[in-house]
Amino acid sequence: MGTNVPYRMAIPSEWGGHVLTIALVLVAVVASSSLGTLPRGQPPAMSDPRSSRDDPRVIPRELASVPLALPALSADSLLDEARIVGPYRDSTVYTEFHTLVAGERLGDIAAMYGVTADTLFWTNDLVERDALVEGTELRIPRIAGIPYTVVEGDTIDSIGEQFNVPAEALMLFEQNGLEADETLVPGRQLFIPGARKSIPDDVLSRFSDLQIADAVVMAVGSVRESQTILRTGPGRDYPLVGVLDAARRLRPVARHADWAKVEDDRLGTGWVRADLLVLSDDAFRLLPVIASVPPPPPIWVWPSYGTITSLFGWRSTPFRSFHNGLDIANRAGTAIVAARAGRVTEAGWCSGYGYCVRLSHGDGMSTIYGHLLRKPNVGVGESVIAGDLIGLMGSTYDAAGGGYSTGVHLHFTVTVNGQAVDPLRYLP
Repeated sequence: MGTNVPYRMAIPSEWGGHVLTIALVLVAVVASSSLGTLPRGQPPAMSDPRSSRDDPRVIPRELASVPLALPALSADSLLDEARIVGPYRDSTVYTEFHTLVAGERLGDIAAMYGVTADTLFWTNDLVERDALVEGTELRIPRIAGIPYTVVEGDTIDSIGEQFNVPAEALMLFEQNGLEADETLVPGRQLFIPGARKSIPDDVLSRFSDLQIADAVVMAVGSVRESQTILRTGPGRDYPLVGVLDAARRLRPVARHADWAKVEDDRLGTGWVRADLLVLSDDAFRLLPVIASVPPPPPIWVWPSYGTITSLFGWRSTPFRSFHNGLDIANRAGTAIVAARAGRVTEAGWCSGYGYCVRLSHGDGMSTIYGHLLRKPNVGVGESVIAGDLIGLMGSTYDAAGGGYSTGVHLHFTVTVNGQAVDPLRYLP
């Protein structure tokens, strides 16, 4: 009788590696299935990290970010971090979402999720925006870094060199799904853990005067820039209600053309150009439309500047005659502007006046600008507002039409229902 020995099943040596791999995959699946997910749009609970150090399901906060204020991680540290984050893999790099609230700072939001402000900037493509607006949802990556789109000729090594990140870190970050010596296809989306990318100054200036971490979330309807004018109606011809500072919150209530009617707690109701407000195109289109608005009150400005050489009424020089306008003398080429908003009804060579412009202002009122230096700057049918350039001072006249000029000046006439009236009754 032989000695009894325990029965052992012989496992071929080449099976050993497969068995180990299957075991590791099973462990990873169990660990992954046990990871809870936060409700969409809610920040993670800010628990004491020490209480979770022994929990294999939790990635410590201090290992899941590259703090903006610290030097770049060393290659070894970055590889360690990629190894830590990699096994906790799901279908996406972005595991949480945050809905912006007015007054939040981007740097504070980044700290809340253990990433950096520039990471949030690049992962949410904020370069295409000009403000952080309340209600916007930001996606939060599981680790600090930036997204990258592969271009022709890229390799894993060249991408690592471009961003000063070890190529191994791109591969160890499992969400990238990279294999050694893999040929990258242009257009493929990767995430580069620990990568940094500077923000152009012109883009940064739209968000903050200091750094991107200081960018503040603005309320819908906030004023974008200081010295924004609130007016009584939808246009530049309406009187001023007040001047608004940047970030002042207004309540949009209606729209007309490209202007928004708003309510302000201190100044009351007024109108602001829509592009001067933190207001998306969709939000603007949803505002009720005011189809018609009262016309603006007439605003008059002096049509030019210089010396008044002849008033309205009877005069004795150069001979006794009735002067139906106001003469203003200055150097040739002095600017002549519309004295009031109106529509151009005549522009070019005019009988008696030489080069001239005639504007219609409605209600039977017109203004005439005579003896211009050359062809006017406006054409028939154009609309102008008070102060718009319409021509240059000269001394042209049409003798055949009974006109004459004794020197460089503007002849300015105001008519009501075809009858000339004293311009000084209207000029400020």
